[in-house]
Amino acid sequence: MPSSFPRSRPGPLLLPAGPAAALVLAVLVGSWGLLLLAPGSAAAQQAAPADTVASDPPVPQVFDWHLERVLPAQAVWGQALDTAYARDILSWTTEPDFTNPLVDHLPLADGVPTPADHFGYAIGRPGILHTTAELHGWYEALAEASPRVEMSFLGESEEGRPFALVKVGSEENLARLDEIRAAYHRLTEPRETSEEEMEALIEDLPAIYMVFSGLHSPETGHPEVTAELAYRLAVSEQPMLREIREGAILFLMPVTDPDGRDRVVEWYRLHDQDQAYTSDDRVPGPPFWGQYIRHDNNRDGLQLTLALSRQVVALFEEWKYPIALDLHESVPFLYVSTGTGPYNPNIDPITRHEWQWIAHHEVSQLTALGMPGVWTHDFFDGWNPGYMVFALNNRNAIGRFYETYGNSVPATQERTVGSNRTSVEWFRANPPWSEVTWSLRNNVNYAQSGVLHSMHLIARNRDEVLRNYWRKNRNAVRRGVEEPPHAWVVPARQARRADVGHMLNLLLDHGVELHVAGEAFTPEDWEEAGVPPAAADVANGLEVAPGDYVLRADQPYGNFLRNLMERQEFPANAPRPYDDVAWTFPLLHNVTTRAVNDPAILEVSMEAVEGPVHLPGRIHGDADGAEWWAIRHDASAHALEARWALGTDVPVYTSRDPIPEWDGASEGGGEGAGPAFARGAWLIPGDALPAEELEAWVEERGLEARALAARDVEGLDRHLQTLPRIALLHSWRNTQDDGAVRWTLDSMEIPYTYLPEDRLAEGGLRDRFDVILFPDQGRNATARQIFEGLDPADGPLAWEPHPDYPALGAHSRTHDMTGGMGYEGLMALRDFVMSGGTLLALGSAATLPVEFAMARGVSLRSPGGLFSPGSIVEVETDGGLHPITWGYEEAFPAFDRFGPYLSVSGDRSDDVALRFAPADRVFMSGLVEGPGQLARQPAVVSLALGEGRLVLYGVRVLHRNQTRGSFALAWNAILNWDRLEPVEGGDEDETSR
Repeated sequence: MPSSFPRSRPGPLLLPAGPAAALVLAVLVGSWGLLLLAPGSAAAQQAAPADTVASDPPVPQVFDWHLERVLPAQAVWGQALDTAYARDILSWTTEPDFTNPLVDHLPLADGVPTPADHFGYAIGRPGILHTTAELHGWYEALAEASPRVEMSFLGESEEGRPFALVKVGSEENLARLDEIRAAYHRLTEPRETSEEEMEALIEDLPAIYMVFSGLHSPETGHPEVTAELAYRLAVSEQPMLREIREGAILFLMPVTDPDGRDRVVEWYRLHDQDQAYTSDDRVPGPPFWGQYIRHDNNRDGLQLTLALSRQVVALFEEWKYPIALDLHESVPFLYVSTGTGPYNPNIDPITRHEWQWIAHHEVSQLTALGMPGVWTHDFFDGWNPGYMVFALNNRNAIGRFYETYGNSVPATQERTVGSNRTSVEWFRANPPWSEVTWSLRNNVNYAQSGVLHSMHLIARNRDEVLRNYWRKNRNAVRRGVEEPPHAWVVPARQARRADVGHMLNLLLDHGVELHVAGEAFTPEDWEEAGVPPAAADVANGLEVAPGDYVLRADQPYGNFLRNLMERQEFPANAPRPYDDVAWTFPLLHNVTTRAVNDPAILEVSMEAVEGPVHLPGRIHGDADGAEWWAIRHDASAHALEARWALGTDVPVYTSRDPIPEWDGASEGGGEGAGPAFARGAWLIPGDALPAEELEAWVEERGLEARALAARDVEGLDRHLQTLPRIALLHSWRNTQDDGAVRWTLDSMEIPYTYLPEDRLAEGGLRDRFDVILFPDQGRNATARQIFEGLDPADGPLAWEPHPDYPALGAHSRTHDMTGGMGYEGLMALRDFVMSGGTLLALGSAATLPVEFAMARGVSLRSPGGLFSPGSIVEVETDGGLHPITWGYEEAFPAFDRFGPYLSVSGDRSDDVALRFAPADRVFMSGLVEGPGQLARQPAVVSLALGEGRLVLYGVRVLHRNQTRGSFALAWNAILNWDRLEPVEGGDEDETSR
């Protein structure tokens, strides 16, 4: 019998085959009783384990512990079983404890192919992983043969691979899918569906249970798991599975990141990773998963950068299903998510308790089946709503995840489990073993068993799950009526119109309801709510004006809206957070919004916004007589895109002087023609851009323009912008953050060269580039790690196109990924700057020039007591003297995630372009322990080096496509790359923009 205490033992040996030792076998089948086999059928059910390797490997791949077990040809419920398939299951399972009567057999159904019929072998065979197309082909064959399976293709990935949706359920339930979808939409609209109507709806409404597989591409096991799961659920007449089909429908996304899946599978095939029997046998890589993002594709749930994120949200909005499970691999043997907290307070308390209810059921059921190492309450906190599966939690449904013990490579391996996972705890009564021989089939057994028990719980309790689903939507609406804030107002007339539009359209993409005010409204409690005076350019003051946008809290997604609009305060005494702790949309976009605590806002006349939001720009002054145009870009995230849209044929100058206010009284002026523009405004000759073209450009880009006479620009210090030749430098050890930057540049159609680190040594950088952008290299990455790159002991390791593996060699190429940039590459970077180039080093990439003495007078700090794990902080400019900060207010939000924290010597103080605010103001959202360690310290340093410029960013300006309000700290440096020195002196009365 399996022990309930920690076990430590070596993996099983490969034993010689032997005859059956018993002719009668009692087989426990779940909780449904015993099956007794007649002696005469036993010998016929014996089969030798499949031979999957050409010679004896150092770690067994086939196991003989089961050979004396007699395999039945027929189940107790009367269904034929595939004994050869069952023997393969057992042969690839390394211990009897790692399987159970739910998954140690395979039922047969007339006319329906098994996975072995389709692929030629059972699921979980050592050495085998399937590509996206191979898996989709299997589901198409299954759907064609079984009336209990439907398969359809959805949208496409960035590289053109389709997302798929597989539905498995009873024939009766699949026949009424349109009715079920309509019922779910009614169920999630409590303003229209009464409690009585809800009860009638759920009387015979099956629970749709969504499973996502293959989000993180090197976590390779679960696309194999779900391939067998779909078949088993479709054909099995086992009473438990039949009950699942009657009360639930399985929705399945077989591969959530199809681009990454194919890249990883082909990489493993190329490098014979089916024979990686230890971790030392594994090769690094591949360097890319999806088109842009690696592991952070599970951190894209709020910004919706990726096709997969948009597909997940669109699928939920289409079906509004009540529960989803995201399958991952990392820790032994099966971790069932609940997390340690602090849970996000804007997730309904019902959901937070449902997490516990379901998890403890799964843990107890698998433990009862004798499977060790199934546990919960760890590995995650439940705070950040940006994970993919939070698409459900944010919308009043239930989102959860598993972590199983995957090898990534398909070979069976000997593994050692850390002591932090093997201790007996209240949440881990039967922990994993400290040493284990682990196979892909073990992974299949664990994950499939967990999903089946989870679905069984939901199917049996579908009425309560669906009732609570309606209640959570009702609770959100009620909260918006009863609890302030009751709404958020977004003034239509404010700076950064394109950024306002982006934020509002992103909310619409999320399914949040948006309205536009039809009448003026002055709340009674602006002052009581602590709302500061309106910015000077917001003409309507504290009044809600017609045309302003209103985000009502009394909607089903009201809690989600609160999560996005309010400031976060991560408890200081909580366990250390799992990821970023702040995501406040108005702060990250650097736009003006106002919370309204007066419930009368809900009575204001307003209309729902259905289509995309566009806030057009405007022109001040007499456009017909303009000799020059002044453009105020307001440090918009869209400024670089707007400038590049003009191209090189239109000369654009940057004014290094402010443009004074002009009342239009002098000759050539128009009424109200002269708002003041601060340093950094763009100047365009009138004859270079006709009025009608300028007007169209300004309106489309949401910019402020002012018509000027020639005399208005006389004496202004200005320089002609030269659109730079940009290189985006990437290392081979970490392409995560540069992928987010690539997406940003690509989406804005900004041309650049994607430059691998090993090409630096070729030299001649200054002949080819004006600006080199070096993105963050990962949290806490050191200069030495960045410099050394991948270990040469693993090389040579090419990343090049391959005729047999079309997914490889994408984005960048090299003959050898290992060895880093080398001293020649490092010197080439220095020579690039010395000869007039501009190097922008973001985040941890800034440690390289600092630690290798390129940035003399600048050092790295390790501030004791400071803990800022992805928080929004306040920063301050130098009074508008540095071009990098032009267009920003004196103080504005930025994002800090563990630095790097910079220090400058006294003679370098003028090179500090941006500092953290004083200690009493530096925290804005998230968590900042020890704020005094940030106070007034450098956040961005810009210093001359030879004829060029080196800019070091301690704050995260291009983080995950989320920190859009900080984008212009990079854009300003790019557009002014050849004149980044600060201006001398300054006017303290100068307006901020």
